[in-house]
Amino acid sequence: MLYLLSFMLLTAVAVVLQLKFRGFEGPLSDNLLILVLINANFLLLAAVIVMIARSLWKLSIERKQRVLGARFRTKLVTAFVSLSFIPPVLLFIIGSGMFTSSIERLFNLRVENSLKASRSVAQAYYDLLEKKAFVFGREISRQMTEEQLLKRFEQPVLKEYLARKAVEYDLGGIELITASRERMVTVVTGQFPAKTFNATSVELASQAVSGGVASGVIELGKRGQIVRTVVPLHASAEDRQVTALISISYYVPENLASKAAESSTGYSQYRALRIEKEPIKLAYRLGFLAVTLSLLLAAIWVALRVAAGITVPIQKLAEGTAAIAAGRFDYHIDEAAGDEIGVLIASFNKMTNDLKHSRERLVQEVAYKETILSNIDTGVVSMDRAGRITTINRAASDILSVRDQDVLFKRYDEAFAFIELGPVRKLFRRLEEGPGQAEEELSLTVRGRVLTLRMRVTTLQDGGGAMIGSVITFDDLTELLRAKKAETWQDVARRIAHEFKNPLTPIKLSAERLRKKHAEGAADFDAVFDECSRTIVLEADGLRKLVDEFANFARMPSSNPVPQQLHQVLESVIALYAGAHRDISFVRRFQAEMPDVLLDREQVKRVFINLFENAVEAMGGKGTIWVTTAMNAAGRAQVEVADSGPGIAPEDVPRVFEPDFSRKKTNGGLGLAIVHKIIADHGGSIRFEQNMPTGARFILEFAAVVRNREVQSS
Repeated sequence: MLYLLSFMLLTAVAVVLQLKFRGFEGPLSDNLLILVLINANFLLLAAVIVMIARSLWKLSIERKQRVLGARFRTKLVTAFVSLSFIPPVLLFIIGSGMFTSSIERLFNLRVENSLKASRSVAQAYYDLLEKKAFVFGREISRQMTEEQLLKRFEQPVLKEYLARKAVEYDLGGIELITASRERMVTVVTGQFPAKTFNATSVELASQAVSGGVASGVIELGKRGQIVRTVVPLHASAEDRQVTALISISYYVPENLASKAAESSTGYSQYRALRIEKEPIKLAYRLGFLAVTLSLLLAAIWVALRVAAGITVPIQKLAEGTAAIAAGRFDYHIDEAAGDEIGVLIASFNKMTNDLKHSRERLVQEVAYKETILSNIDTGVVSMDRAGRITTINRAASDILSVRDQDVLFKRYDEAFAFIELGPVRKLFRRLEEGPGQAEEELSLTVRGRVLTLRMRVTTLQDGGGAMIGSVITFDDLTELLRAKKAETWQDVARRIAHEFKNPLTPIKLSAERLRKKHAEGAADFDAVFDECSRTIVLEADGLRKLVDEFANFARMPSSNPVPQQLHQVLESVIALYAGAHRDISFVRRFQAEMPDVLLDREQVKRVFINLFENAVEAMGGKGTIWVTTAMNAAGRAQVEVADSGPGIAPEDVPRVFEPDFSRKKTNGGLGLAIVHKIIADHGGSIRFEQNMPTGARFILEFAAVVRNREVQSS
């Protein structure tokens, strides 16, 4: 341990000295680092030799004295030391060779030429910009001198002229400066970003006046650079007196300027480092040797420490493993150690504690779930992939009149053989074609009793999406439906009595009027007879329509959904109404390649007939009906039916699907109630939204058929 501390101290001193002498640069720092590494390698080699000799001496004494575990420790130390030699030696040979080769490749002629060429390219770019600025500046100066533009025109004309030249020559900026160093005109093109253009300095202008031409690169910090050339503007071709100056500017973006500077700096640093190639190579070799010896020293020290403290903890761990296997989860190892064995013991103790708490939590969770399942009124039955019953709660046992022990771990068709399972199997088949869940109201005969159950079947999947079983939940609706049916008949009777009372009043009045006129022998009896009889016929027709609506609502057959194309059903209804109503425009917005949908064709046709009929009546026989189909985000088939009518009043929206609600005098209000019931029987949904800018929009959703779904159904 003392040798390791000495090595770390020497390394720290070397780093401090390196920082002291020019930040790891210069021959003095390299020679100092090499000297420190040589001394460190000597100390490490001595430490390795001493530790190996001391360990072998102690092991030989322990083997002679037959100390418990001496043989095991000898094997362990020998294996550790032998294996520890291989990686460091390979690291030294391969690593030093790779670094030496890398340094040689780093300082080869190709790299130097590449860096030099990179700097030359950057310099050539700046020279090109200066040359272009000089050529274009001289050309503009010549033209202005020959045409005497400075004397003939004012500043606005000169600015327009210089702007045209800036565009023509693709310049970044042009300045017209008087001989007294004052700017007359400044033109800046789109090459310069906002707030990056700087005016020509007085010094550069003075150089141009005295020397004929002046060029320079203006630094803008993080905003880039400006390459600028200033040329004189003479009074005339014969008179060479400088009357003004033309300043041409090009903008160099910050990223390009920084890369040019990096190229120049990199080449200079490369030339400086090339001189120190050999000291660097030697320093790397010594460094790798120091790492090799350090690893050897550390490996031997770890082997001795592990061997010294491994025998007793391993014995206790073996005893603890046997105790855990016997179910003693309160077993604890009281062994304090700070190495990996100590971590292993702590992990073992933590594992036993976690196992104890996990077992307690598992027992509590099982009891909690059993309590919940036994106290809910919904029947719950779970099955595995093979159809064997794994769970049944008390409510399911009571509803089906079975005992838990009679059905658990049996196939459901064997356990429930006393029940006609055809409707249940049909529900499983729907589950295979649907989105992972199927629900239906079933009538089952259980031990002589006819039960009405709302049954739901859901697949169970693991984290990878594979099916592991299914769950059946069901509610006994028998008594509820019986009470609801009685209430419904009472409500229907009240509704029929109310609806029949309205047309009976004009029929009675018409009959009384006829009798009165007949008794009086009135002269207008024929006219009155015709009028009253027409009233009686119309009211009787109204009564017949009302009776038909109630009959249709009461006699709706149960749905039998099968997979089929939704677009074919829509097209058949649209064709029916398009032929009968020429003033109605039907707009189809059908999604291509819609999957099959589970539906009863005749009942769904009745749905769209009701919706179209309401739309036609609302629009007064003229307008537009839009029919849109698509697959929504939930993977269900969606149909939208919208019209251009007046829509539905906001206060009436919550009641549109109620059986006894209607704003029409000639309607019993059962149309949308029938639609809602049919859609519900299909396991779908329907909702209403206001159409924009006017009209009503009904949105329907159906279950789409999903192929190749693995659902247990038999």
